[in-house]
Amino acid sequence: MKNIVKVFAVCSAVLLSCSMLFAAPKKASVTTTVEVIDIHGNANLAIKTNMFAIKGFGASDIVNVKAGNYSFSCPVVKDYSDVDAGKFLIRLNDEEVSLAINFGNFAETAGVKVGTPVTITLKERYGYLSAYQLRLLKKSDDREQFASDEVFADFRPVVLGGIKEGRLFRSTSPVVPDARAPYAEKLLEENGVTAVINLNDSEERYLSREETPAFYQQMYDNKKIIFLNMGAAFASEEFSSRVKDILLFIADHPEDKIAIHGKEGRNRTGYVVAIITALCGANLDDINDDYMLSFENYYGVKKDRHQYDELSKSVPYLFSIMNGGKPVKSDKVQQVAEKYVKNTVGLTQAQMEAVVKSLKN
Repeated sequence: MKNIVKVFAVCSAVLLSCSMLFAAPKKASVTTTVEVIDIHGNANLAIKTNMFAIKGFGASDIVNVKAGNYSFSCPVVKDYSDVDAGKFLIRLNDEEVSLAINFGNFAETAGVKVGTPVTITLKERYGYLSAYQLRLLKKSDDREQFASDEVFADFRPVVLGGIKEGRLFRSTSPVVPDARAPYAEKLLEENGVTAVINLNDSEERYLSREETPAFYQQMYDNKKIIFLNMGAAFASEEFSSRVKDILLFIADHPEDKIAIHGKEGRNRTGYVVAIITALCGANLDDINDDYMLSFENYYGVKKDRHQYDELSKSVPYLFSIMNGGKPVKSDKVQQVAEKYVKNTVGLTQAQMEAVVKSLKN
């Protein structure tokens, strides 16, 4: 907690210092266009972050946006998780300024395409500051600051809903070149993983990497890896299509020990695991606890903190979307998951039963 408080304090000081050095005009405004629409439906703008700052905008501002004929207000933030699931945001990511929806497809929702004009005006300078500080998360890449290799790599078996122990695992990526990858690689190999569901990479991206673990490459050579390059917009057709691929892969590999990973193993992995464990009979409270364990592992977010409460709204929101926008009781989540898998994902009753049988036997 002390580290989180320090991070908040430092960020507040930086924001205030920047406001004094680069005082933004009260009526800051910029007109630009959509330059790229990425695979997740985010709209990357022609204006870049340095010019966006020069025009008078920064993290924690609240702005008005007009994209084509679609208008909304949202905060300027650094990551999707800085806002609630389903909410609009402007994301500052390295050089890119993007219009997005947390776990949604902005381009489809707003009806924009490459070339669509976008006007952004300042609504309230630092108007999102308190909420932004609450959600601001900072991870360390120093292994010595974590209790174990498993915590550092966010690695654990998935056993909720009666899934057989040692059958399914979740992890951060063992192939993305970062500090956690070697630990994820070691743990997957030590636990005898023989098949992988890679939510982050396309096959082309994987093959373009200069180095990959030998055991991972062996699984690839044995056709035991599925590459999904999956977005996090869980209300989209793309997401449900990928879920179908995942479930059929599990049913088709009943003898394998399977690992699921995205890039960091938090959001996409968390949602996929939530659907799988709900299908197997886990209740919503346990599913949500497992989802939030990744935030505990990465950032030290504890249950007795308001920050935990805010971040833990995502999984209930996922199941409410599956349930036509209606809240889902903890003991009804399996019914909702089964209906989603049959009606939206498109599995037959027999296929769905084969998935559950494959995980539990």
